[in-house]
Amino acid sequence: MHAFHQVFYSFMRAVIAPYFFLKGYRWQNYSPKSKNYLVLTNHNTNWDFFLFGLCLRRQMYYVASEHIFRLGFTSKIIRFLSDPIPRRKGASGDSAVELILERLKKGYNVCMMVEGNRSFTGETGWISPRNAQLVRQSGVGLLTMAIHGCYFVNPRWSKEVRRGPSSGGVVREYTPAEISRMTDEELTAAIRGDLHVDAYADQQRNPRRYRAKKPAETLETALFLCPDCGAVSTLCSEGDRLRCTGCGMELVFTDYGYFQRPDGTDPEYRTVRDWDRWQQEALRKLIGEAKENAPLFADRGLRLGRVEPGKGTTPLLTGTLTLYPEKLVISDGEKTEVFPIGEIQKLSVVLMDTILFTTPSGYFELKRGSAYNAVKYLAAVRLLQGKAFVS
Repeated sequence: MHAFHQVFYSFMRAVIAPYFFLKGYRWQNYSPKSKNYLVLTNHNTNWDFFLFGLCLRRQMYYVASEHIFRLGFTSKIIRFLSDPIPRRKGASGDSAVELILERLKKGYNVCMMVEGNRSFTGETGWISPRNAQLVRQSGVGLLTMAIHGCYFVNPRWSKEVRRGPSSGGVVREYTPAEISRMTDEELTAAIRGDLHVDAYADQQRNPRRYRAKKPAETLETALFLCPDCGAVSTLCSEGDRLRCTGCGMELVFTDYGYFQRPDGTDPEYRTVRDWDRWQQEALRKLIGEAKENAPLFADRGLRLGRVEPGKGTTPLLTGTLTLYPEKLVISDGEKTEVFPIGEIQKLSVVLMDTILFTTPSGYFELKRGSAYNAVKYLAAVRLLQGKAFVS
């Protein structure tokens, strides 16, 4: 099948190149020195694998979130055409590492988006030191690649794709000989430095316009605290406006990605990035002052399911999800599921607002049909477990 995957990869590059060029994406073609290599990238859109693929002619296998393998017939087509490597979000990544090494040892090339998740704020997220260990263990060359501009083209918190410029290409190539001379700490620092992108820093240096019909809609999936009144989950969006139902605060989200008041003046936090930095610190204080058995926040209409990797999700119940300092609870009034904070081994947010997590009793999914803020649960659970927030 590898020969077929090579042909399909080349075919897709030829087909999609004109489309993304017309959409404003510009890429740098690159010919690697190494015949066998691992590609590590940042992550900003649902089609990043296309954007990075345009930069490299040689076929690559992509590491993909396990949820795309639970789409029935669509998943079978994806497997047949490109055979991606599954990575379970909200669970250990050991199985994915084994599969990556297996492909590389066969002489195939692999591409992985090391953040594991798209950024809600436009700034590259945390990159694990385990990636440096993987690079060293593989014994192959390393390419680091980064995309700029796509956070504003396709914000993770938005359903709407905007019109505006973006670009991507190889940042640096490391040969196996170079890698062997670096410590794990040096290699981790190099990967983090190469892949760090701050969309707002880019925008400050070179302002670009990103047009949308409803530029602010569903921003509440990224932002959960009102900076004016401090209320949780009172933000709502419509068109280009973001409002707080608690205190009446109203802001306009511009085509340049900044907040401003309706009268044109600047609010305290002009960017999603700065607002998020503030709300993470405010959440830390909120949790520090929380009383035992007192709910921190809640959302209605969440569906809980048990995930069987590669198969599907078994529905368990639909009800109100509530986070307490000691536990995560979902209840429909008759049936209740309780997950002690200390037993949640991994928790991740995928797509816009789907929560995946692992406990000793299984692998679970929480989702809702309408937009809500899932990030606050991720941030709060990590803080309650004594860990730093990792997006």
